[in-house]
Amino acid sequence: MKYRHTLRYSAFFAAIFFVLVVMNSCYKDKGNYTYRPVPSPVVSNLDSVYNVFIGDSLVIAPIINIPGTADSSLSYMWTIQVPPDLDPNDTDVIYHTKDIRIVFGLGPKEYGVKLTVSNGANGMKYFYNIKVYGKTGFSSGSTVLTDDNGTTKLSFIKSNDSVQPDIFEAVNPGVALPGNPTQILAIPQAYQPPIVSYWVFGKTGANTGVQIDANTFKKMRNFSDNFFSAPDTTLDPELMFVDPLGVISGNVNGVLYNGTTSTYFLAPTYGMFGGGAVGDYKLSPEIAFNFTGTYGPGNYIGFDLKTRAFVRFNLYGDANYFGTQYDVKGTDFDPKNVGMDLIHIQQINGGECFAYFKSEKDSLYELEFNADFNGSIKVPINITTEGNRLFAKPELINADTKWTATQNGIIYFTYQDKIYRYNPLNLDFKTLTTDFGGKQVTMIKLMDQNTLVAGVDGSIYYLDISTGNIGTKIKEIDGLPGKVIDIAFRAQ
Repeated sequence: MKYRHTLRYSAFFAAIFFVLVVMNSCYKDKGNYTYRPVPSPVVSNLDSVYNVFIGDSLVIAPIINIPGTADSSLSYMWTIQVPPDLDPNDTDVIYHTKDIRIVFGLGPKEYGVKLTVSNGANGMKYFYNIKVYGKTGFSSGSTVLTDDNGTTKLSFIKSNDSVQPDIFEAVNPGVALPGNPTQILAIPQAYQPPIVSYWVFGKTGANTGVQIDANTFKKMRNFSDNFFSAPDTTLDPELMFVDPLGVISGNVNGVLYNGTTSTYFLAPTYGMFGGGAVGDYKLSPEIAFNFTGTYGPGNYIGFDLKTRAFVRFNLYGDANYFGTQYDVKGTDFDPKNVGMDLIHIQQINGGECFAYFKSEKDSLYELEFNADFNGSIKVPINITTEGNRLFAKPELINADTKWTATQNGIIYFTYQDKIYRYNPLNLDFKTLTTDFGGKQVTMIKLMDQNTLVAGVDGSIYYLDISTGNIGTKIKEIDGLPGKVIDIAFRAQ
């Protein structure tokens, strides 16, 4: 027993001795170290964005210097990331050169490019990410829809204001556009700004809608091909819209349809129509779309021709009809039983709208309301009535009147060869100063909140409507074939 205790004490004191030695060693280490930071590369002549036309040279030649490191120690790798819709195998293009000097032959897309710089002297790697935009001659400018004595035409106005008339006919010989044109919509790629296609709609012809590649003007498909199962009747797209998800929706044959977004946005079925919103209704051609939904991707403010009531639609994936399932605030009028014929809905901002109705005695009424259709089961859905009065100048409104409005509540409308600026707050009417040479104004559309674009037979006018300006002409572009119906803006 005594021997075992002796061993125990010996082990204990040995451990104490070891700890003291280690502590003493650490104490004597004064930390006499010299750290030398690894120098970072000095980079110049490298931008974050490059634009290049298809078939032109793409040159990216950065100057990269690492202090204290010979250029011979550096190696380079460029990786151009090819989108999967351009190459199903998603094959990246790789170059092991200091510079990129190539003839750009990829498609008109946005490409992510990564430069990897490797320092062979110490094994360090440095990464730089840039964007390359492949462009065509149609990547920047405006596409104009015109009616040339019953024949639909598409023309392109370049960024230098030169006109390429009949561009669709030149690219697609023998292919007809819809007759009696009504609209052109510029469609972005989902979640991204570049315009990838146009939809052109009309009232007559074998197909009342055609989708066109925005970079080549080649026809892509007919409107009937955008349905999983198209109705067995002539398709009448009465008013269509585009949303930032890159799909179209709107009123077709009095029924609301919405393009599907429940699949990958590059899938061939993305944006196609299923069944329309189910319900007992027939929509007026006049309808407003409010995309800024809180609980969903947006909602529609429609008018049911059967009941002459405002009706609600929400886009929860598919279009859903809720009819008059909303609360009414205010006593200016009954939105569930208006009792008049709708002439026009003018959306101001979100759910804020003015609506113009003809009474049985042909009087023209102006109704103001706010439709708060953004909500869920737990959130109230309301229409708040805000005004009901006779329109001050009914003699200026006819079947050919075109309308638009700025977000601050100023309304613009046409009558024959004139455009009027109308402020409903103080009933102020002013005639815009630009003279259209006696030609009927067939289109007005906001380019932005300060610029109004007007169309007549053969020409478009850009008008200044900023504060203090009453439609001063900024510029005029001539040489368009026929009456201007609509315009789509594209800038990249």
